[in-house]
Amino acid sequence: MQRLIINCVRLRAIVQSRSTLGVLYRSSHTNSSIAHDFNASSTSSSFDSSFFSNHFRHLSPLSWLKSSTKEPSQGLFQIKELATPSGFRVLAERVVNRCEDLLDECLSPTRRKIVEILDEISDEICRVADLAEFIRNVDADHELKQAAEQAYGMLHHLVEKMNTNRKLYEEAKRAYDNGEGDETDRRVLKLYLIDFERCGIRLNEENRSNYLQLHEDILQLENHFRLNAHRSYQIPRKQLPEKLKTRFDERSITINSAHSSDCDEDVREFVFRTYFRYEPEQEQCLDELLRKRYELAKLCGYPSYSHRTLDNTLLNKPEYVTEYLEQIMTAIRPLADRDIRLMQILKNTQSTNKPVSPWDVAKLEGKFRSEILHINTQEYTPYFSLGACMDGLNLIFNSLFNVTLKKQTTLPGEVWHPSVVKLSVDHATEGTVGYIYCDLFERKEKLPHDCHFTIQCSRRRADGSFQLPIVVLHVNIPPSNNPNLPTLLTLGLVENLFHEFGHAMHSALGRTRYQHASGTRCQTDIAEIPSQWMEYFVYEPRVVKQFARHYQTGEVIPDELLQRLQLAQNCFQAHRTQVQVISAMFDHLFHGPYPLSEPYANLYSSLLTKYSSLPSISSTHPYLKFYHLVDYGARFSSYIIARSIASKIWHDQFASDPLSKSAGEQFRKNFLQWGGEREPNELVGNTFSLTKKLTINDMTKAITDEIKENVQKRDYLFRKK
Repeated sequence: MQRLIINCVRLRAIVQSRSTLGVLYRSSHTNSSIAHDFNASSTSSSFDSSFFSNHFRHLSPLSWLKSSTKEPSQGLFQIKELATPSGFRVLAERVVNRCEDLLDECLSPTRRKIVEILDEISDEICRVADLAEFIRNVDADHELKQAAEQAYGMLHHLVEKMNTNRKLYEEAKRAYDNGEGDETDRRVLKLYLIDFERCGIRLNEENRSNYLQLHEDILQLENHFRLNAHRSYQIPRKQLPEKLKTRFDERSITINSAHSSDCDEDVREFVFRTYFRYEPEQEQCLDELLRKRYELAKLCGYPSYSHRTLDNTLLNKPEYVTEYLEQIMTAIRPLADRDIRLMQILKNTQSTNKPVSPWDVAKLEGKFRSEILHINTQEYTPYFSLGACMDGLNLIFNSLFNVTLKKQTTLPGEVWHPSVVKLSVDHATEGTVGYIYCDLFERKEKLPHDCHFTIQCSRRRADGSFQLPIVVLHVNIPPSNNPNLPTLLTLGLVENLFHEFGHAMHSALGRTRYQHASGTRCQTDIAEIPSQWMEYFVYEPRVVKQFARHYQTGEVIPDELLQRLQLAQNCFQAHRTQVQVISAMFDHLFHGPYPLSEPYANLYSSLLTKYSSLPSISSTHPYLKFYHLVDYGARFSSYIIARSIASKIWHDQFASDPLSKSAGEQFRKNFLQWGGEREPNELVGNTFSLTKKLTINDMTKAITDEIKENVQKRDYLFRKK
């Protein structure tokens, strides 16, 4: 759905689903909201350090079947209308009628502050549109998904009507120019005006029609590019190179990734080249996508799509992003070169003098972990049961923010799958501050991406109370099929879980006046800071040793094992960062003025030649598989920016005492509670108590110092070996 003044829900390929169109919850509409808004009275703050270990110990697919009930549904998310699929239409129609009334109020001479009315319109739409978008993306009942699709279409039409209402825009613009409201009112009203203008509200009728057509074309091209970027290849055995045919007995092989850990380098190279082979149709789709994005940006008055996308971000001009990315690449190049030299040593032990190539990286990283660090999953995963990790999250949040995650009993029909766990986020003095529905386990028809869906945002009501945020934490953890064995997590899964809980707590702890700027409804470079900050706890010994216990013996994870795991995670950090920054560079470059100065393959190859420690491989086209160009076009750099700031927050404020309550409360007070109600640079500056803007040099130094420290630890260990 298009943004209504409105930034509507859109699935985040890596971390979360975002939307910025939500509405004020009003007591007169309790039947169209979460039932009784989940009573937010004060709750007990008792903390059970092993509750989740006990809860998840015997959960398995068999236990989910036993938990099924045939009692009458009380409605999805306790929304009584959603006891049946037809309720979606009831909710959507109610929203349309309510928004018509609110639109009339916007144009009334006796209206409230217009930002309050706009936010109420936004909240009304978002609480149904976001819910419908969520249902469209999960493995829910087919009839329910169809009803959600229809409701989404109705609200799309409403959004379109709001987006093209010149009188509404002009009234909002007049209010802003006249200084209506206080600083927060004006900040959020400005966000609404920016969204209006990005949607071409100031265009004449002909250009507005062009805008709408471009918008629809872009959506179709994005879907096409994303689908082909995830495409796998079925290669008949007879088409394999002669030297590979003897390796496989199957009639065909499936290639669904560029990286293989096969011992045979010829196989690894073949897989890499096949996966990244040239696809003329995909490149044509990319070209069309970039052209139409550029035309849309120009139509709205921006020099390029990058200018349009970066507006109101931390580094809000393309030239600033270019400077930042180039500065990082220069700083880490010697460190990435050291990573490749170490890989070369590892490769030379295989009786080959061939230089390291991109298809070797996964194999050599695995070799370092297994032969140098002696790590295997069977050794460490017993310490990281799902229950233990959830207890660890509870420990962190209780220590830092004085909140406790508490499992709540769900009503019949409240959740979309029996394995979903509902948690309340209970503050010791503030009571319940939010709800998190945890959809933790992978399923055949489940969306394969880990992400975070917003169902309802926090906002301050007229009586001073807060509408409670409700989010869905959506990850894909393989469940244990043995009722006597708990679900055990690899470190990658632990990282993902902690990352997504960073998003969830950003939403839960948000206390903004307006839902349009609540929690993760802010710029990507801000939204990704809490999630990346949470990943630091996964490898912090003083924290991990308090929850990582062997599921059978209760033994605390040994210091020596934890040290090896930490080294394994960071052993080739410089190279991984270099790969990520190159991706951000070509994303940034591709979204500049159209047409580009050279063919895409030449530009991509030139970037690798100039900045990468590994060579560019002829006749390969990785940019055609980079699906983040769809959801993060012109802003993939946000992840590196957020990582720089998360690194600085961790090392400046938490490294000395990772469970410091005073540091946690300051982080909540200065950062988490504000969402997008403060300007990005103001928000970051307050986090560090800076009197001046955080500079590109500051951000580069934070991430480079961290990488240097990890490289030194790694090299010291390798010399000892």
